Amino acid sequence: SRRRVPADSPALAELVDGLNPAQREAVEHRGSPLLIVAGAGSGKTRVLTRRIAHLLRAGEALPGEILAITFTNKAAAEMRERVEELIGPAARSMWVSTFHSACVRILRRDAAAAGLKSSFTIYDSADSLRLITTIAKDLQLDTKKHAPRALASRISTLKNDLVDPIDFADQAESAKNPFEKTLAKIFTNYTERLRQANAVDFDDLIGLTVALLRENPAIREGYRRRFRHLLVDEYQDTNAAQYQLVRELVGEDPRADLTVVGDSDQSIYAFRGATIRNIIEFEQDFPSARTIVLEQNYRSTQNILTAANAVIEENQGRRKKNLWTDQGEGEQITLYVADDEQSEARYIGRQIDALVDDGRRAGDIAIFYRANAQSRALEDQLIRVGLPYRVVGGTRFYERREIKDAIAYLQVLANPADEINLRRILNVPKRGIGDRAEAAIAMLAERDRIGFGEALRRAEEAPGIATRSLNAVRTFVAMLEDLQAMAERGDGPAELLEAILTRSGYYAELQGSDDPQDESRLENLAELISVAAEFEAQMEELDALASEMEDEEGDAAAAGGAEGAAEAEEDAAGAV
Repeated sequence: SRRRVPADSPALAELVDGLNPAQREAVEHRGSPLLIVAGAGSGKTRVLTRRIAHLLRAGEALPGEILAITFTNKAAAEMRERVEELIGPAARSMWVSTFHSACVRILRRDAAAAGLKSSFTIYDSADSLRLITTIAKDLQLDTKKHAPRALASRISTLKNDLVDPIDFADQAESAKNPFEKTLAKIFTNYTERLRQANAVDFDDLIGLTVALLRENPAIREGYRRRFRHLLVDEYQDTNAAQYQLVRELVGEDPRADLTVVGDSDQSIYAFRGATIRNIIEFEQDFPSARTIVLEQNYRSTQNILTAANAVIEENQGRRKKNLWTDQGEGEQITLYVADDEQSEARYIGRQIDALVDDGRRAGDIAIFYRANAQSRALEDQLIRVGLPYRVVGGTRFYERREIKDAIAYLQVLANPADEINLRRILNVPKRGIGDRAEAAIAMLAERDRIGFGEALRRAEEAPGIATRSLNAVRTFVAMLEDLQAMAERGDGPAELLEAILTRSGYYAELQGSDDPQDESRLENLAELISVAAEFEAQMEELDALASEMEDEEGDAAAAGGAEGAAEAEEDAAGAV
């Protein structure tokens, strides 16, 4: 059912042409788990993409049988594009994504087995913090003594370590630390409120997927058969939950086609729960594993690499390697130790002045700093000496208030039980439903143990709600029901967004404002609608591709070689 290509085929030779010996070995290795220790600038993305293309072109894998995990969405898009350049549009049916995106797709497909509805909402860190703050106030905690942000951080750590809230509550009950008991109450309540709202947070995405696979052998085996080739980038930055997810997907097969890429010297996310043991002990976890070290650097000069090697040399427990390059020694590195931030800024200003006097363009010079607060002294100095500059950064597009408001409306239409987003849009734009009315509805929900959305529909039963507020709530509920009907009718996301912004009064409020920032907010919303329209077009294209791929690979699927491929194509058209 598969067309195997001879190992000496020109088509395969083309994929390894120009690779150094270690890179070529990493691309061609088969028969056991593989650890690629990739030093900085050693071409790891090139190796990963060539390895995937080699599997596909050799006939050893179908696109739907490959799951490649990267650390960021940007890296996933780059990898997918590179593989597509090598093998064509078939690459689009691979799963190339972050851990979280892959888990979303799995949970959407098997929501019932995970105890969810497939329309579940994903809370970002701001949504989670808002819910934890609400719970803390409901429990009448002193939020200065028990800061919600600190509670959220601890809960995130517990989830990344796959700690069950009931187990933690049992441990806390026998502990003498009162903070642990308080945290257990928050953790348990938070988990219950998420489930009541048919919502999950980022940490749940992985933890619930691990639980789904552990508790459902048939589903677990289905994914193991489907994803015959698993590749994980930046393995040194995986946490305990991500490690367990990999183990569940791979199983105990000593010949498992698992490829992990990383470098313990580049581990920087311990504060997010990443554990360096995952890469250091890979060979203990998989005794049959092959390890290949990539040491040739293509990015830097030798002086930079020599300094980097010296800095990391004294770290304990690291795999020894020596980065090198054939690009020459390069310029010497300068280290300047300043007495304070002002003298540091003056020194940087003088260096930039010298570069500009030497003919360099100011736009070609960058200053990197670790924390935003450090920019003040630098900006003061640049202004003082008249050097033009631009601070790169600001609020990310999807974190801007107006974008989060618009998306909150969409979230509520998809998941009416979503309390956090429902309460976010309840009086946005202002429609006469104030804090007192919201509190009355929340009391009704708590009293009758119903969701906030159901309480809105029964607002006349809310204790002490004013007639004016009640009328505003009824109008709001009627508007949501009309928009819900549009969504169920199958109107596209762009058209639905336009209706939301018009019917809700959001457009009118911004258009009637004298605040110059509101004009920018209107432009941002227009951009969001363009994104929605582009997404809709992409889904139509993927639907067409899925049909085409199913026709071409039908014979292979019938023979048992592509049971995962058709499902992957199906998911490509209806994913996250």
